[in-house]
Amino acid sequence: MDDSFTCISCKQIALPGGEVREGNLHIIIEDGHITAILDQETDFVKSAVDRYHAEIVTPGFVDIHHHGLGGADDLLEFWQHPEYTQKRLPKYGVTSFLASTVYPENLEGGKVFETLKILEDVVGKTDRGATCEGIHAEGPIVNDFGGLPPGEQHMPQEKFERLLDAMPSCKMMTISPHVDGQDDYLRMKMLLNRGIVPALGHDRVAKENEILNALKLDPSQQFHITHLFNVCNFHHRNPSLVNFGMTDRFPLLPGYHQLAPPTVEVIGDLCHVHPLAVANLLSARHFSQIAFVSDCTAEGIPNMKMSYSNRDMQVSADGKCLVISGTTTLAGSCCSCLDAFRYLVRVFQVGLGKAAAMVSENPARIAKLDDVGRIEIGKRADLLLFDIDLNLGKTFVRGKVVYSST
Repeated sequence: MDDSFTCISCKQIALPGGEVREGNLHIIIEDGHITAILDQETDFVKSAVDRYHAEIVTPGFVDIHHHGLGGADDLLEFWQHPEYTQKRLPKYGVTSFLASTVYPENLEGGKVFETLKILEDVVGKTDRGATCEGIHAEGPIVNDFGGLPPGEQHMPQEKFERLLDAMPSCKMMTISPHVDGQDDYLRMKMLLNRGIVPALGHDRVAKENEILNALKLDPSQQFHITHLFNVCNFHHRNPSLVNFGMTDRFPLLPGYHQLAPPTVEVIGDLCHVHPLAVANLLSARHFSQIAFVSDCTAEGIPNMKMSYSNRDMQVSADGKCLVISGTTTLAGSCCSCLDAFRYLVRVFQVGLGKAAAMVSENPARIAKLDDVGRIEIGKRADLLLFDIDLNLGKTFVRGKVVYSST
């Protein structure tokens, strides 16, 4: 080991697989990565020049559906100033994120390609606060835009290819099986060929066979469902996306053979999805198949006004979500993964290790982010230090403190 190292001592560590280790524990960090996890306070531990103490340590949270916290007057332009969001996210426990992008009909007029270039320039840089690990493209091939700006649902292949070429760091794309099925899943095939995870969503009318045919495109790839329950449906006789997202094992029926149920994400603000529905999901699915996301579109400043693709928006009076002014139409959340983590432990009584996994390890695995989301030797030292009441004391990115509550 190097003579210069950092040590974090604690009483509980959230480990991979939802496990929690308790005791007199010490995480050793060298060159930005975890090099040892010790269970004794040796002379070596005591020799650490940089040493920190906490009751609980978890992996840094990984938000795979995040639209930004601000930096511009219009939400579509948030990612033209990614540093604004990157500097603020560690306060909320987020050390890695996918920048969620949307696609209005006029791609050039909406500065889409300009914004994508700015994002691509910051992907993977760990010296700016939270790390942008890539892009989650929300659309444009969706059936129901919900609170999104209307886009080009039936974008021609050449134009779609140009869009993909402009974001080589795209990790996931929300895409509608009902829409893409009309073109023999041409665009999903393109996503799979590029290693991009298809995230089925924004589709209230997708039929059972349309979803099954999408999953059959590559049975080795586990598909994903974007913000389960929101902008998708459940029916007890006519299965749609929620039905597929609420099962851990498919029935032995024709068409389902050798297919894996998609992983799911759920917005963790207890506003987009009622706590009873969240409880149903937690009972129905194994925790390893669930990621909690923020779907954040602004910080939770009650009644704050902003624009979103020429529409007036306002943060709700309780600060939990963004709505189209004068309506109840939700256009994103104002919660954080830290909120979701605390809700999991306090409201849903999920164990600390499993709760941490649903905001760190699981989303990282779903988005194919190999170096983050786990406290494990060799992984990047993106860590959160909590007291016993789950108050966040410090956030580390690559072994450096990027947020401190004191």
